[in-house]
Amino acid sequence: MAPSSSPVSFTVRHRDPELVVPAKPVPYEQKQLSDVDDQEALRYQIPFIMFYDSNSNPCMEGEDQVKIIRAALAEALVYYYPLAGRLKEGPDGKLLVDCSGEGVLFLEADADTTLELLGDTIQPPCPYLDQLLYNVPGSTGIVGCPLLLIQNGSWLSAFQVGFELILVGPQSCGGGNCGKKMKKSPQSVQ
Repeated sequence: MAPSSSPVSFTVRHRDPELVVPAKPVPYEQKQLSDVDDQEALRYQIPFIMFYDSNSNPCMEGEDQVKIIRAALAEALVYYYPLAGRLKEGPDGKLLVDCSGEGVLFLEADADTTLELLGDTIQPPCPYLDQLLYNVPGSTGIVGCPLLLIQNGSWLSAFQVGFELILVGPQSCGGGNCGKKMKKSPQSVQ
C-alpha cells in the first residue's frame, strides 16, 4: 500500500447497533474468572480493525456479506456462548461471566473512501481509528456491558470488520484468537 501524503477526508455512516444472539438456545450458567483473569489492572477494552478485500472471492459476488457475517456470528455464539453474556461482580467484587445469551453488539458502517486512498496511514497508530470505529453509548464499561462489539463496514472497494473486545486478564475469553480464526489473514490496526 502506498503512503498517503496528506490527511484524507471522508465520511463514515454508522447504522444503529443491534444485538446478535446465539442461533440456538445456550446453557444459562455463571462462570467465575480465575484469579489471574480477575485482576482490576487488567480490565480494559481494546479496539482493533481488520480489512478484507471484498472483491477477492468470486463466490461472494452479489452476496450480502453483512448478512452472512451476522448469521455466522449467531452460529459461532452457540459454541462460544460466554461471549454472548455479561460480566458481573460476585461476592467480594470477583468477576463472573453471566452466560445469559443476551448477545454481542453488531453494527454496520459505510465509508465513502477506499483503502488505496488511505494508503499506509491505516498502520498503527491509525489516525482514523476513532472515526472508523463507532463508540456505542453505554458499551464502554466492563461490568454489565456486551463482551464483544463487531462492526461490519463497507468501503468503496473493500470490506472492513472492526472489533472492540472487553479484555479481562491476559487471554480474555480467547480474544487474541478471534483474528486467527478468520478465513483470511487480515491487515490489523490497533
